Amino acid sequence: DGPPTQKAVRLFEHVRDEIQYEFRAKHTKDEFRASRVLADGKGFCVQKAVLLCALLRAARIPSALVLCDLKDYTLPSRIVRAMGTDTMFHHGLNAIHLNGRWLLADASLSPDVVERKRYRRVDFDGEHDALFPNATIAGDAHAEVIRFHGMYVDLPFNQMTGAFMAAYAQADLAALAEMGHQF
Repeated sequence: DGPPTQKAVRLFEHVRDEIQYEFRAKHTKDEFRASRVLADGKGFCVQKAVLLCALLRAARIPSALVLCDLKDYTLPSRIVRAMGTDTMFHHGLNAIHLNGRWLLADASLSPDVVERKRYRRVDFDGEHDALFPNATIAGDAHAEVIRFHGMYVDLPFNQMTGAFMAAYAQADLAALAEMGHQF
């Protein structure tokens, strides 16, 4: 209960804090269902964005999925080598409509990741965009959005998986699978 802004903030915090970030892309449509992500209690950025979108809509707050390319300056070199890049293609976040305007909000990183990696936590107040900070707690470069692909009512699954296949065509998938839990 409560005003839409208050509901949106609580739902953002729930997805950010209670759904564990998992550095492992998924490949089947079923793995992107909000109910599946909620039941699993974990997911990577796009899965968490799908869940937050569904929860916001259930609370009658207009929301959409946003896909962008995110350059992550903090990725360990072993992950960059395995992926072949330091860019997270088709990174998922949300657009949330509050008080007559759309705000961007990224609930990807759970508290354990933020603490372990010494990132700045992404906080959403319902009045301002909530994106990854440019710098870590130590002041090192963290992340920057280098391209927005769009705002979507539903997950453009084929577009996203096609982009993954093209961007990560040279990736060492076996190495990434082994190190996914070590992010």
